[in-house]
Amino acid sequence: MKIDDKNKFSYSENEEFEDLSEFDIAEETEQLSRVEEEVREVAAYKQPVQEDVPEEVYEEEVYEEPAAEVYPEPDGITAVGVVGSIDIRPSFIERLSEMDESVIGWHAQLQAHLTSYRKVKSRYSARCDSYRMGRDLLAKMAIGGKTLKLYLAVDPEDAALEDGKYHQRDLSETSAYQEVPFMLPIRSDLAVRKACRVIDYMMGNLNIPKRRPRKKRIQAQK
Repeated sequence: MKIDDKNKFSYSENEEFEDLSEFDIAEETEQLSRVEEEVREVAAYKQPVQEDVPEEVYEEEVYEEPAAEVYPEPDGITAVGVVGSIDIRPSFIERLSEMDESVIGWHAQLQAHLTSYRKVKSRYSARCDSYRMGRDLLAKMAIGGKTLKLYLAVDPEDAALEDGKYHQRDLSETSAYQEVPFMLPIRSDLAVRKACRVIDYMMGNLNIPKRRPRKKRIQAQK
């Protein structure tokens, strides 16, 4: 190689030129390979590792309906209901209002006779009409089917009432009627009169007197 006057390089014909292009390409290729490998390593490091998590298995819950309960009524009739349900059975007053006028009249007569005794008070509940003196239960009236039924605090086996003309039923073995085991079905005016005689007999045994008649107030004439 010679340097001419213009400071330029020139090669002679006999001088061999060393070709370095192959070495440069190989070196660049090796550098690119190292860079690509580093990029892959960085990408693998940043990518989260997915672990095999066992899938949770949920057991399907089976709903079981609550068992039915039996609710006893004062007249001995039972009604089946579901726990938590709303009781839609008619009340005593509603059932009485749907009865014949004769049944409504018999109830009114017996109610007046029972409350004619001192300190005896009537109280309506969902199933019956009860009569108490203080906390002592003396009588109940309820409706079974189309019959008005009277329950009294009298011994059904009382000798004074065993002549067969009252046709009473003994309910002393039923827990709901242990206080009033003497049951009389009221189906006629005659049954009402007989019931009033038994009521008088019961009140006499319990020493409960009749109420004093109220005196009428006479307004002074001006």
